[in-house]
Amino acid sequence: ILASIQRNLFERAKKFRDENTCIINSREEFYDFFTPKNSAKPEIHGGFAVAHWNGSREVEEQIKDDLKVTIRVIPFDSSGEPGQCIFTGEPSSRRVVWAKSY
Repeated sequence: ILASIQRNLFERAKKFRDENTCIINSREEFYDFFTPKNSAKPEIHGGFAVAHWNGSREVEEQIKDDLKVTIRVIPFDSSGEPGQCIFTGEPSSRRVVWAKSY
C-alpha cells in the first residue's frame, strides 16, 4: 500500500510540475510571465520558466532585482542545447529553470 501511495504522490507532483512549466524564448515573454497582471493588487502567480541563460552573474542579479526571480536548477540533461541567452542575445549552451519564491 505504501508503494501505491508513493507512486500516486509522485505522479501528482510530476503532473503539477509539467502543467506549471513554460518554455520561454524571449526577454519580453519572460518578464510577462513573472509580472503581476494587476499592479494595484498583485496576485501570486507564475510557475517555472525554462530559458536560455549565458551564465552571467550580473544578468542573474538584475533579474532578481527586477522580478524577485532566481535560478532554481540547472538541469543535468540541458547541456548540448545551444541557443541564445534571452537577456543578452549572447550564445548559451543550456536552458535553466527560473522561478519566484513565495
